[in-house]
Formats: sequence, C-alpha cells, structure tokens
Amino acid sequence: MERRDQFSLLLTVIVVGISILVIGGATRWAQSLAALATAVLVLSTVTSRRRMERWPPLLVLLAAMAAWTFVQWLPLPGGLVRSVTPTLEALRADGLSLVGISTPSRFSMDPAATLRALAFLLTLSGVAMVTLRLAISERGRFAIVACVAGLAGLAALITGLHELVGASSLYGLYVPSHGQPLLMAPLLNMNHLGGLMAIGVLSSAGLFMYAKQPTMFRVMWAVIGVGCLITTAATLSRGAILSLAAGFLMTLATLLAQRMHTSRGSKRRRRTFFATTVPIAVVIACSLVVAVYLGAGTVMHQLENTKLAEIHAPTSKFAAWKSTLALLSESPWVGVGRGAFEATFTRIHPASALATFSHPENEGLQAIVEWGVPAALIFAGLAIWTLLLALRRWNDGPLAAGVLGALVATLFHSNFDFGLELLGLAVPVTVLLATLSYVPLRPLGPELAVRIRVARIAHVAVILLGAIGLVTHVTNVVDEAHADLGKKPSKAATLQAIEQHPLDYFGYAHLAKQQLATGDPRAVRTLNHALRLHPTHPALHWMAAQLLVRANRHGQAEFEYAEVLRYSPDPRRVLTDMLAVLDSARAAASIPVEMQVDQTVHALAELKRLDVALLWLERVLATTGDLHAAETIYSISMQERNYRLAELASRRRCEAIPGNRCQLELARVLALTGKHAEIVKTLEDAPHWRGRADDQLAAWLMLCDAKANLGDRSGALDCLRRLEVSGLVNPGESDVERRRDALRAEHAPGSPAPPAQ
Repeated sequence: MERRDQFSLLLTVIVVGISILVIGGATRWAQSLAALATAVLVLSTVTSRRRMERWPPLLVLLAAMAAWTFVQWLPLPGGLVRSVTPTLEALRADGLSLVGISTPSRFSMDPAATLRALAFLLTLSGVAMVTLRLAISERGRFAIVACVAGLAGLAALITGLHELVGASSLYGLYVPSHGQPLLMAPLLNMNHLGGLMAIGVLSSAGLFMYAKQPTMFRVMWAVIGVGCLITTAATLSRGAILSLAAGFLMTLATLLAQRMHTSRGSKRRRRTFFATTVPIAVVIACSLVVAVYLGAGTVMHQLENTKLAEIHAPTSKFAAWKSTLALLSESPWVGVGRGAFEATFTRIHPASALATFSHPENEGLQAIVEWGVPAALIFAGLAIWTLLLALRRWNDGPLAAGVLGALVATLFHSNFDFGLELLGLAVPVTVLLATLSYVPLRPLGPELAVRIRVARIAHVAVILLGAIGLVTHVTNVVDEAHADLGKKPSKAATLQAIEQHPLDYFGYAHLAKQQLATGDPRAVRTLNHALRLHPTHPALHWMAAQLLVRANRHGQAEFEYAEVLRYSPDPRRVLTDMLAVLDSARAAASIPVEMQVDQTVHALAELKRLDVALLWLERVLATTGDLHAAETIYSISMQERNYRLAELASRRRCEAIPGNRCQLELARVLALTGKHAEIVKTLEDAPHWRGRADDQLAAWLMLCDAKANLGDRSGALDCLRRLEVSGLVNPGESDVERRRDALRAEHAPGSPAPPAQ
C-alpha cells in the first residue's frame, strides 16, 4: 500500500470515527466536521496519477442523487414549478404572500433542509470516491472492513462505559434534547444504534473468518462481535434483531457457498480450518448463545407479543406510510424536496397532533416522496446496478461474506427505520459497499491529468461549501427553527423561519400569536393558514376558539374546542378555559364523545362541574352506547339526585347486561320517582330469583310495597304471605309483620278507602 493510500486510510478512519462517535452525525455541526474531514480526504487524492477505469456505480448513484437534490433546491420559474406541483406551490405562494415575503419558486418545499441533504450527499460521495480507490487491493479491503468493525466495537464499549457509570450525558458534554435514551450511546436513537451494532457483528464475523492475519487479531474480532451483539440486544430494537438475523443468514449462506466452491482445496487448508478456525468458532458460538440468553430475552418477548393492533394504531409508522402516499399524489413528478418530508407531512397526516414524524421510517418510500417517482426509479436502477456488482464478488472470501451480510441487514432494517439519514450509519454502509463495488484503476494519461485534477479540486470545493453551509442559518432545519423561535420570538426571526420552511406551520402560528397580541387584524388569516398546514394541532384550534368566543360566535367555538380536546395532552386546562366562556349545554356539546370517560369526568369533578359531566355522558351514552358511561351516569346521578338520568342509565345497563342486580338497582331508582307500576313490571319475577339472599329479599319487599302503593291490598298481602314461606325470612320477621299489619289497618272499619285505580 502506497504512502498516499496509507494517509487516505488514516483519514477514512477519522471520517468514519467522526460520523459514528460524534452523536452519529445527527447535528449540523457534527455533519460539518465530518464534511471538513472528507474534504481533506478527497484533497489527498488530487495529485494521484491513477484514475478509475470506468465510472463505479456507487459513485454514479451518489452523484445522481446530489445533482437532482441540487436541482430541487435551485430557483426556477414559477410557472414551471406550478405545472408539476400545483397544490404545494399554491400553499407556499399563499403563505409567503400573506406575510409579505417574496422568494424564488423551487421544487423543494423546504429549501434549508434540501441544502442540508445536499451537503450530506456530497460528504458521502467524497468518502465513496476515496474508499473505492482503496478497495482495489485485498489489504485495502481488509483495512476498510476493520475500520468499520473496530469503530462499531468502540461505540459498543463507549455505550457500556456510559451505562456502567450511569451517565446522563454523552461524554459528559452533550445532553440529549429529546429526553433520556434507553442507552447513553454515540447514536442516541436505539433503532439506529441497533442497526450500527448489527453491522459491527457481521463485519466482525467476516474479519474473524479471514485467515490472513494473526490468531490474536481473530480473537479480537470475536470479542468485538460479541460486544456488538450484546449491545444490539440491549437496544431492545426489534428491527435491529430481525435485520441481524437476516444478515447472519446471508453471511452464513455466502460462507457455505464459498466453502463448497473451494471444497477441492489443499489438505493443508483443511487442516488449518479444523485446527484453528473450528475451535475458535465453537468458543465464539458459545459466547453468542450466552449473550443472546442474557441480553435478548426482553427483545424476544417483544417480538412474541407484537400485535396486529400496532399496525392499525393511528400513531404507528404504518399509518404514516398510508398518509405518505397522499403526499406523494400531490407531487409525484419532482417530489417535495429532499429533507422536506417533516415540514410537509403534518398537513396530510391526521395523527400529527399525537406523534411527530421527521421521516416515514421507510427509506424507499421516503426516496419516492422526496425525490419524486421518475428520479426514484432512476436511483433504484443505479442502486440495483451497484448491488449486482457487489453480489458478483460473493466469492471474494470471508470479508465479502461479512460485508454482504451487513448490507442485507441494513437493507432489511431500512424498511422500518431511517438510519441511513444519519452519517453514523450512512458512512459505514458506504465504505463497506465500496469494498464490493470498486472498479480497477489505471494510470492517468497526460491528456486527462489536468481535467481530472480540476474535477477533484472542484469536488473538494463543493464539499467545503457544504461544510460551511452546515454551520450557518441557511441549513437550519425544522426542529432547530422551532427551538430558535422558542428562544428568540422576534418578528424578524419568525419571518426568516417562514422563508426557510414555507410549508411548516410553526412560523405562521408564531406570527399569528404575535399579531393577536398587538391586535393586528391579519391574525385571523395567518392563523387560518397555519391550520391549513397543520389541521390537527391543538394549540392552533385553541387560539381559533378564543378568537371565535371574542366574536360571540359560540357555535363555531364549540367545534374548535372539540378539536382542541380531541388532541390535547392536557384536557383539564382546556376545560377550565372552555367552561369559563361557554354555558353548560355548549360546553358539554364541545367535549368529543370519544374522550376517555374516567379522565374527563374526573377533570370536570375537580372543576365542580358535574352538571356538564352528566350532559356529556348522556351524549356519550346516546352516541356510543358505552356501558361504562352508563355506570358513571348512574353513580353521578344518584349523587346529584338526577333520577331521570339514573333511570336512563339503569335501563341501558339492564339492556346490555341483564341480571337480578341490575333489575334491583333500576327498581330503587323507580321507587325514588314513585313509579310503582314500573317497579311491579321490573320485579315481577323476583319470587323466582336465585343467587344472593339479600338481593332476593330486597326485591321481594320492594315488589310487595309497590303493590301496596298501587292499592292492590290482596296482591300485597299475598306477596307477603309467599315471602314468609319462601325461607328468606324468619317466622315473625318484623319487616314483614309490620307491612302486613299496616295493610290490615288501612282497611279496618273507619279507615280511609283505597285510592282509585
């Protein structure tokens, strides 16, 4: 290996290390650091006197992706943009004209995110170009695979050390902005970490089987593989476990095919295999079994208990995929722009108020919706070309087997995750793919030397421009814009956020809030546009409800409050505001019937508004027939002495779950309202009840009393006589005797006549 190649290999290790260890390249500054290192990496090849014999498909793929992403970001004539994506362009133009901003039209609906994506692709292209050159030699391929496996093992070690000391920040410096992760690791998302660890396991497996190295090195790869496997299990990522299994099967199948292909090898090779490889493999296999037994039990339990209900949940990624197709239908030819998914998705996904999706968590679907169908088909063809070239090198020994397994694992995992959107996974996968998709090098002729070197310098320049852009506001993405507005809510910052992300609701919502505070009449239009971009956001509907109440348009306010309560994480605050401005009937009509009964009633009880609770529960019962609502109505109605609702609830319960207990409770409500004929009808079968003696006795006594209250003296006396011989009361029972004596006294000489029937 030449000195230049050794230097390039060292820089490759640095780039891969930055990509993995510096928060997985998730932040803009980490991506900028990786881009700077990549620029130096490409710069090291400028004076090289060799060039690739033909265009490698991997480099063509990345160059095509970067070129189309640049076209999406490029300012274009408005008529052209409107002709291919009319709905999205109309929304963008309406919003910008509303706030008085004039910007060029683009295919991308989020220029800042698209520019960041372009820098990302340029970084990958630089890494690919250099590693494709290094991969022409077997030694270079070994070094590249060793780089990935070693850094994955280092990431696993760092994760273990952080867990050992109970760290709450990464390296003691970086505090995660989205809450404490399950494992404090360089890749803070557990699915991403699991995907990297799966790559580490399979790469280490290929390195372990590689014979042209000292035995101690092979033991080291085995230890790294086990460490990565334990970390994979510790992430509790079902996708990572399944992708690891798929990759392992690919690696095993490739190794077996290679073994069969070389079965006529020398006796010495076979002796070495059985004397060295097999014993070590047995030890490693036992270690793997122990690792899985100790660390993967919870993951296996999750896999066993995965339910189909998850597929149909409105906040699941499967529901997001369905909504993504709706977004695709609005711009199938040019896409929404690379990186623009998050800003455009809230408008068409009903569950956006409950769960935020920065990506659809399916790389293929994301490529189609962001780049458009034609470009995605072209990229798919180039990707297939690259993979076919990689598969043709299946017989290049254990290194190829391990890399193929890692690629299969990544492809499988990419169907359920978006790990390749981070440098922490994209760079390792790129360099591994380069070891199987390289093309030969040939000397650089004098006629091409100048042009090739100029092209290399230009490549370095655009990567440097991307690195610089990543540390400026021009690549400020949606979540960063939201955070900035939270810290500095000035009008200038708000307008800048709208200009960078014209289809993101947050800038318009923030501007509407500022306009409302100053009494600006344009606030209503701004708020309505924000609602167009995020139709289910509770805070936006709350603002609209308050505006409608001020305008005395309470009927419309009911609808807005209903939308707030439907999606709000804190309904008590909303109820407090709503009850202060709406009367009981309107407030009850504003509460959605699908809200949780116990939580809603508890909140209303704390606010001392059980009257609203009863009105709402009556709606719930009439609309859904919810038995729990009926039980709650009965309980509250008896407490509030609202016997009409108590009777309604009791009858609903008896219809749903007929039984003696239900009949008895209904009869008690009827007794409180004096409906004695209804009591007789309800309890006419009480003499034939079976079960609890106290319920039977209570029902029988109520039946006898109801007949007496109706003036049926003989029926009441007969009822009491039958009760005495039923075995439910002792002879001479005081309650029965008292009732019988009272009936006899009523019709004694001189007693008043019974009421007319």
